[in-house]
Amino acid sequence: MIRFFSGISLFLMSFLAYAIEDAANPPPVPSTAASSTGMIVFAILFFGMIGGFFWFMWKKEKERKQRESAQK
Repeated sequence: MIRFFSGISLFLMSFLAYAIEDAANPPPVPSTAASSTGMIVFAILFFGMIGGFFWFMWKKEKERKQRESAQK
């Protein structure tokens, strides 16, 4: 168990090199003019899949009830 914890600490120490900020080369400022196309596509797919799921469940339940009534 001690070997495991020492290995984890050495693994995490390797990420310190990535945490150092380069003052001479600051990160670029993110663009504020983002397009909302991705969000619209996601919303359509998300709510469409929810609606499709409930429609599919309703259709299968209706078919099951028709089969049960036909068997009687």
